[in-house]
Amino acid sequence: MDITCKNCNKPFNANPLEIASANVNFSLGRKHIFYCDHCKAENPLSKEEFNAIKEGKTTAAPTASGGVKPAAAPQAVAAAPAPKPAAAAPQPAIRPDVRPPAAAPAPNPLLRPAAAPDTEKPAASQPKEGTVNVRSLRVRKDHNTSAEIVAGLSYGDQVKILSTWTDGKNTWAEIAPGQWAAIEHNGEKMIEVA
Repeated sequence: MDITCKNCNKPFNANPLEIASANVNFSLGRKHIFYCDHCKAENPLSKEEFNAIKEGKTTAAPTASGGVKPAAAPQAVAAAPAPKPAAAAPQPAIRPDVRPPAAAPAPNPLLRPAAAPDTEKPAASQPKEGTVNVRSLRVRKDHNTSAEIVAGLSYGDQVKILSTWTDGKNTWAEIAPGQWAAIEHNGEKMIEVA
């Protein structure tokens, strides 16, 4: 599935694991941030925006009226030599291990939700419930497999998911302050989110 970056306007491919991670965030009532393969910019999408792109109903190019134009068939374009840019200001490094601030993300001016804004769930949703789907699951101090193990869970255990974190491949749930368990790791679903 191709998503057009709001920063560099180039299409980039969202891999299946990132799409699965996005669906977890959408089930928790949150937006998902896709990172552009070209410029590494953040591209937050709501469930409605994601579904519109997935169904090929829209592109990220805005129209003069402020809406989003329908997707058009790709056309060949002759590449003109690009002028050499002046010394650009250094860009901050994008670190997938750093969580974004808790404030609501700025609205994306290039994409419009398919539904009316009042039908969207608020960004700060209530904690969700989950059920452990594997024989045993380690609870760690941070959202990575090299973090210290602080507890363990067993098949059928119920957990309350306070927040989630993803690197685009693996998705982790914060089940208590300083306690993280994998929702999905290396393609295996560890916790079934209700």
